[in-house]
Amino acid sequence: MSTQKYSYKVAVVLGSGLKPDGSATPVTEMRARAAARLIAKKGQMKVICSGSRPPDDKGTHGKTEAKVMAEIIASEGIAASRLLLEDQSFDTLGNAIFTVDRFLKGKKGGTLYVVTSPFHMERALYLFRHALGSGWTVVAYEAPEWSSETRQGGAAAALVRAEQFCSGTEKGDIDALRKKLFELIPAYVGRPHQTKRAPRKASASKKIA
Repeated sequence: MSTQKYSYKVAVVLGSGLKPDGSATPVTEMRARAAARLIAKKGQMKVICSGSRPPDDKGTHGKTEAKVMAEIIASEGIAASRLLLEDQSFDTLGNAIFTVDRFLKGKKGGTLYVVTSPFHMERALYLFRHALGSGWTVVAYEAPEWSSETRQGGAAAALVRAEQFCSGTEKGDIDALRKKLFELIPAYVGRPHQTKRAPRKASASKKIA
């Protein structure tokens, strides 16, 4: 196995739902603000905002988790040029597969910082490491746990389901993972995505880079 280190660094922040009016849930907002804190310290590193909306959210508000998180991060003074949108996924499997497929599969390696909640972190790290394969270092950057979070009890079972999904695929084989996702979760077939880069807006009151 190669021990070569790559200098490329990027972050991904994972959404956790929207309210009926299209605004961020508390968990989505906490994760976005944690991502802003991370990349404010990392020079010109970019962040991929990952998440669309669940299939039962008809999107009458016109928002995606990715777009809303990008808006929150921009409000913290992060330039729009550092914000990328993955707006097709509605679960952690999709977060990992579409993020890697759309933004990272052409790179030989680097460091990926995963920003999510503590209860969700182990599963997210597992899936991103499997999707990326060798050459990548995947690092946890935890957002605070929401005081009313109740999903901790299901984390172990969710990790087992993730492992079962990845079984039979090689690490880094993003084409096989994407094919399996479409086969096992029909709601993903034909699901649209919007744009890869956050729209530019007027400069925020705090400008970092």
